[in-house]
Amino acid sequence: MSIIIQRGMKYICTISFHIILLHSIIGIGEIHAQFPNLDWGLYHRAEPLLSGHPSDYFHATGELKPYSGIGDFSHHKSALPKTLFHLYSFDDDVTHIMKHPPAILRLQSGTITQDIRTKQKSSAIEFRIGEIKHPSVQEEQAAKIENTQIQHQSKVNSKSLMLQRGLGFSVQKQGMLGTEEDGMLNVMNLYSQKRTNAHSQSDWMPRVGIGNNQPLEALHLGNTFTFHAGGASRIADNLYYDPDEQCDKKIVPGYSSSISMHRGRIVLSNSSLSGIGVVTQHWGDESTLNGIAIDHHIGMSIGKQYPNASLDIMSRTSDRMKNALTIRNSNYSTLMNLTSHGALGIYNAEPKERVHIGERLTLHAGGASIIGDNIYFDSIPRALETGQSASLFFSKGTIQLANTSFANADASCSYRLDSLDDRTIRGLVIEPMQGLCGIGTNQPKARLEVLAQSHDTIFPAFSIATKANERYFTVTGQGNVGIGIAQPRQALHVDGNVMIGNEWNDSPECEISGNRLTVAGAIIAKEILVTSDSWADDVFESDYELMTLDSLERFISLKKHLPNMPSEADVKDAGIHIASMSSGLLRKIEELTLYVIDLKKDLRTMKKIMETLPFND
Repeated sequence: MSIIIQRGMKYICTISFHIILLHSIIGIGEIHAQFPNLDWGLYHRAEPLLSGHPSDYFHATGELKPYSGIGDFSHHKSALPKTLFHLYSFDDDVTHIMKHPPAILRLQSGTITQDIRTKQKSSAIEFRIGEIKHPSVQEEQAAKIENTQIQHQSKVNSKSLMLQRGLGFSVQKQGMLGTEEDGMLNVMNLYSQKRTNAHSQSDWMPRVGIGNNQPLEALHLGNTFTFHAGGASRIADNLYYDPDEQCDKKIVPGYSSSISMHRGRIVLSNSSLSGIGVVTQHWGDESTLNGIAIDHHIGMSIGKQYPNASLDIMSRTSDRMKNALTIRNSNYSTLMNLTSHGALGIYNAEPKERVHIGERLTLHAGGASIIGDNIYFDSIPRALETGQSASLFFSKGTIQLANTSFANADASCSYRLDSLDDRTIRGLVIEPMQGLCGIGTNQPKARLEVLAQSHDTIFPAFSIATKANERYFTVTGQGNVGIGIAQPRQALHVDGNVMIGNEWNDSPECEISGNRLTVAGAIIAKEILVTSDSWADDVFESDYELMTLDSLERFISLKKHLPNMPSEADVKDAGIHIASMSSGLLRKIEELTLYVIDLKKDLRTMKKIMETLPFND
């Protein structure tokens, strides 16, 4: 075997191997078993070929691309090396049993030793840039692949114990020469790790580190980012699984967090600031992991390990100033806030009640149930902000709708019902026993009892009116009742017609709208004052024509009632008007008086005549 090396000005030397094979030696069975097929060898080709025959292999220089290969290239006439160094293995056995070794590149280093295992010296593949021993240009090591070792000092003696052996990948730092030790950057390490006293294949675990030359997990990125693939799949920061102690541990002191997946269950959790010690999974404690768990069967939990509902949230504290759930919009405005004390705020970041909507509306659920405006309960009712307050109060069956006229912020509000005190709450109360309703009183004694402000002459105690403020019914603080009157001047002041009784007289007279009072029954009174626009005094006028007694006699004989007076049938049909009847009766009395006066005159005249008669002597 001879090797010819020639240096060119622009190209690195090409190599030509002339292989002399002794067929007689190959024929020996023992030696034949240790060597590959006769077709194996070192091949070199020039590109482009100087001859059209593909089996022409020879040394070439000049403006050509030299390609070399080791393997069974002669099996196919068209099979040629395709790169600077090409390993190729071929087996045409149809039984799929590999009779010839595959193409393997083996790098090995070692020393003679009496130990069971030889001491390791790193074998490596280097990728360098620059000419060999160039007088002006320093050669650079661009990248390197080598086997590595991680040792641990024994506690028993001073010997270094081999913990892991693996493979390391290094690249040149940007802008630095790769010949210096600090010019190389260890980017990846691969090795295997086993538990202490490992006996089975499952006790061995692969370790891959990127940016970490001593990875603690199946995949370890940088200093604290880890990927675990064991009993559970996990992505973690500052957390790894110790196979010897079989527990989770922190890589460096500080916080840790992880997302783990196991048999359909997902857990997203973190831990508070502590040392490198063991990290447990006891939830709800500030010193242990807390986070989110998604159970494949039940649901999702936040702040606890096992959910009991589709969404189960556990706060880490019961402090009313800390929040269990907050929802904000893109402007950081609070849409919903649930405190750890159980107060829910809607459009309110700091709720002061069980439910607090906006700035003033509150819902209280304690000893009593209360819907309030500008009011909350802190053992006693208080105003949220300076101004008026109002509330709907439920307690032991009692309903109270009340308000206050004015209160300072955080000042207590009094629920005393004092009709003479404008600063106390006044409103509506419904008691639970009989359903009695009270307005202005918390102890009503009737189905509806109104406690009015007796000194209030502006606002009535009760009023029914239209939108145009036309008063239908009014009760003043003094007790006057007005029907159709806004300010009644008497105990009962009515603007309109009044009917008493449920019997209606169908007579035309009763249909007249001028009849202000209709009574179906008797009226008892000590005195009735009737006003009239006319009276019968005209009878005494000199020009009054008094009916003669003969005419009166004939009228009575014919009509059976006095002139200008209603008949019995008329009274039964239409009744009588007291004013006109009184005037008519007076007229008849005055006419009767005139008749009596005339009779008296006639009697005087007859007496004088009789005194002159002879029989009077």
